[in-house]
Amino acid sequence: MKQEKNLELEITAEKTVFNQEDLDEAIDDQIVAAKRSKIKSKVAEFNKSLGKTKLFNFSKGKIWPILLPFFIVMTALVILPLISIVIYAIVQPTGDAIMFKITIAKFLKMFTDSNIMIALLMSIAYALVAALLCVFIGYPIALMMAQIRSQILAKNMWVLITMPIWISMLLKVLGLQTLFYLLMPNAIGTPIAIIIGMVYMFLPFAVTPIYDSLESRQIDLEEASLDLGSSPMKTFWTITVRSSMPGVLTGFSLVIVQASTSLIIVHYIGDGKIQLISSVIESYFLKGNDFGYGAAISVVLAIMIFALMLIIRGISSKFEMKGKKKWKDSSRVATSQ
Repeated sequence: MKQEKNLELEITAEKTVFNQEDLDEAIDDQIVAAKRSKIKSKVAEFNKSLGKTKLFNFSKGKIWPILLPFFIVMTALVILPLISIVIYAIVQPTGDAIMFKITIAKFLKMFTDSNIMIALLMSIAYALVAALLCVFIGYPIALMMAQIRSQILAKNMWVLITMPIWISMLLKVLGLQTLFYLLMPNAIGTPIAIIIGMVYMFLPFAVTPIYDSLESRQIDLEEASLDLGSSPMKTFWTITVRSSMPGVLTGFSLVIVQASTSLIIVHYIGDGKIQLISSVIESYFLKGNDFGYGAAISVVLAIMIFALMLIIRGISSKFEMKGKKKWKDSSRVATSQ
């Protein structure tokens, strides 16, 4: 009897262990199934939210085949070169079995080189001065173009302003260099000549967005301000300038981007006497043997310009007219005193 009872107890224990293992497996299966369903639900939500975006709707439209060559060219000529520069900046050959390694030694070397940092800061400073001068010179020109009632005269002025963009940059710089040699030969290689060259080259890029912003402004706010007794000068500063600030900041940023990276102006107008970051990068890419170091300098310059563009964009967003956030109080502010 005792042996039979012991045998029954052993069989019961084995069944209990077997059932416990099945239970653990069932629980694990339920956990895995729950995780899968959760992932599927998140993917479904993501696809639903993606379907509401403009990019997804654009890809489903009929216009994307027309713009497909543009995206291919931009990928081949802009995106891929940028990726290659970043790879050259962070990848360094080792000369052993590993062959390559990822390192930031080039960036550390750059930030500890006082000559490189001075050239970088001077490039940004020259670009800021040139951008400010382009805005101050271009704003009256754009305002005059926006206030011309004759469409024929306005179009002719528009052609005159934008015509330098159609001409080769090298030809314009050589022409300016010749003019300097004829009138002020001693000015070649001075900071004033560099700034004059930048303003001469990039002024149309400042006038164009400012004119577009002034052309699309709300004239009725200015008329209401004048009718309510505000002076023309106060109306100009509180309404006209305020409503055109997005165009001003856009032109400012366009000039900074081009002036800080301009090589032709530094080469021909600077005459080798002024060394900015563009000439430093050229020396490492073409004349030197440290291609990766030049790529690291290019990456840092691109990051600085991008950060500056984000700051300008943040300031510009406060002045943009969108929906109910238009400058409804502009006339009230202009006539409050």
